Amino acid sequence: MKTKFLSIGIALLLCLPPMKSIGQSADQNAARSVVKITTTTMTQDDRGRPARRVGNGSGFCWNDPKHIVTALHVVAGVDDRNIRITNHANQASGARVIGVFKEADLALLELTIDLGLSPLVVERVDPNSTDEFYIWGFPHGIYQMAGDHIRFSRSIGPAPTLNSLINNTDFKFTLQRQGYPLPDAQILRVSSTIQPGHSGAPILNRNGRVIGVADGGLRSGTARLNWAFPASIYVPRLLNSREVPPASPSLQANLFSSYTIVPDDVDEATQRRMVEAEVQRNVVAGGSKEISKIWTLSYDEILATMDEEEQYDLQDIAREFGVNMNNTRYDVYEDFKTGATITIPFGAEMTYEDGWFVTSNAGQTLFYFASVFDADDFENALYNAESIFAEVLELPFVDHPSLWYEDDDDPDDFEMDEYDEYASWYITRYSYDGEYADKMLIFNAEIDQSELLIVFLVVDLNQLDDPEYLQQFLQFSIALNLADFAGY
Repeated sequence: MKTKFLSIGIALLLCLPPMKSIGQSADQNAARSVVKITTTTMTQDDRGRPARRVGNGSGFCWNDPKHIVTALHVVAGVDDRNIRITNHANQASGARVIGVFKEADLALLELTIDLGLSPLVVERVDPNSTDEFYIWGFPHGIYQMAGDHIRFSRSIGPAPTLNSLINNTDFKFTLQRQGYPLPDAQILRVSSTIQPGHSGAPILNRNGRVIGVADGGLRSGTARLNWAFPASIYVPRLLNSREVPPASPSLQANLFSSYTIVPDDVDEATQRRMVEAEVQRNVVAGGSKEISKIWTLSYDEILATMDEEEQYDLQDIAREFGVNMNNTRYDVYEDFKTGATITIPFGAEMTYEDGWFVTSNAGQTLFYFASVFDADDFENALYNAESIFAEVLELPFVDHPSLWYEDDDDPDDFEMDEYDEYASWYITRYSYDGEYADKMLIFNAEIDQSELLIVFLVVDLNQLDDPEYLQQFLQFSIALNLADFAGY
């Protein structure tokens, strides 16, 4: 089966002219025992001036009203005097590290002030469970707790370990250097979103029991591969651990704490406003939909995390058409309800219009649309993908929907796995204006269980003989093909 990136090349060869997203539930009640963890360390800003690095993570009360469990990398190397714990009612306390368990990247903190928290109970979970789970925490340093639905990836075989995810990656060598977490640690493979700031957040079952502790993720292209550590196996070991806390900050940029750099002389209220403002600058929202920019990546950074086949196809396209993509960059947005990632060329303005996140090139001759839908179940998602495609054909890019046609040399690409409830469509349509096709529509639908991610691109083919436009087209096409859900 052809990869989606190979389809870009086929489309180009065909088109270029000749030489031219109820009542109080148990998990919500348990969420009252979840806390925000803020750390402060000294650093420098981008001009070399003294500044504070304000780190953010999550944690939960366990074993004792004054005990907090979090991810070790959230507090590693931080002076106890610079750890601040805030509960759901915005009451605050200091804390000190009283135990660590490096194998699973865990830390146990003791509050200096009793915040009236109720200890949660840990419970065993089947790594392949299809039950409902929820992650509660403070993603991206926000000051209002958020709860999101969590799903596990299913597999056949022994219990998964961290090594099964990070083997043969640079990240494995980073972990070996710092000594935690250990590659042989058992993990829960999370196929939905875990966000920066969720480090140490509890994953709760419908009874409000803690079954996992959120830890981190890696990139595959621009999508994320996420994991948590099973709470029943590792959290109780914190009580008897005699391991020494790390003296230095964590090297794990991949793990999901978040941070903001603020001037050294700002007061706490200003610091809070700066953290919240940074979050809001990266949000595009409309109706009930919201996506947030999570990072900016270069072409080479994206290539480095792809599998070899996709790397080859992408590089081959650039070589074949004589376009240098090495200087291109991409902004990656995520829908935190589903874990869907939407990628656009760096600096392009994303807006929300009539249910779609929309952007275009400066000349408005390339139009890019994206949206995420919850269809309730897999069958509905399949049906909705077809219905939305039919609606897209009726948008006024051409005079009549019948003008769109399928080229026999560029057939539709469809892939489906009914067991994992996954499906993917990649569809290309053309319209004629005289002797040659004048417009191209590329439609990509990704389905993960009940969730549906649609991205489509409309291209003016008459401009593809312009080298600058050709590079823009390739950049938008690469962005479209990177649309995906968090996975494993």
